[in-house]
Amino acid sequence: MVADQEWYCGQLIQARHTQCGGTVLTPIKSSPKRLREFDAVPLETYDQTVWGHVAAVSTTMTDFDGPLRLVLKKRHDGTYFALITPACAMTADTAMPTDTNRWRIENFFAENAFLGVNHLPSLHLNAIQTRLSLRLLAFHVMDNFRHDLGPAYQKKTPELIHRECIDGVQGRVQLRGNLIAISIYGFEHEAAAAALLTNLDAKLEKAGVDPRVPWLGNRRLRFTFH
Repeated sequence: MVADQEWYCGQLIQARHTQCGGTVLTPIKSSPKRLREFDAVPLETYDQTVWGHVAAVSTTMTDFDGPLRLVLKKRHDGTYFALITPACAMTADTAMPTDTNRWRIENFFAENAFLGVNHLPSLHLNAIQTRLSLRLLAFHVMDNFRHDLGPAYQKKTPELIHRECIDGVQGRVQLRGNLIAISIYGFEHEAAAAALLTNLDAKLEKAGVDPRVPWLGNRRLRFTFH
């Protein structure tokens, strides 16, 4: 489990490690005691990696029973970035990109809060999965739409594109057997959207992707523009 500094707690890591059999990877808070430990790591311990100068050494933690792995990066300005984990064999090549990927997930949630991804629609797993899947679909539609609009739009957030181009667009959704028909009525950027979504099932099949959507009862999506 890749976590933020809120998980930098020996009791939490211990419980996750012993009771659930899981491994936590979390940044270390730079307390005075930890900074002294960082400064004491010998220079020859650091390796030059694609992530900078990084050392992987053993350490301990209050309320954690046993050794932990400390992955320590020394920045050019003399400051540090450090990760800690009970996976004592973990290397910097694993720890550093794994932590970086967590930030991508956080950025995704931050950029797409307007889709409501931070709210649960229900306590039922099927409802949660369906709503999240629909919102992920909406994100990808928005993201591809943004890039198809050209260079002037590619650096704008999905929320801004939604507000400028899609918010207020009129449409109708109908269930027709194994087909979900989405009819969209004219709007400013209809041509770009139509290029993406018209004959969507055929485009997916050509790309080797099954056009049936499992979380929508294996139905296909069909978009028409009027």
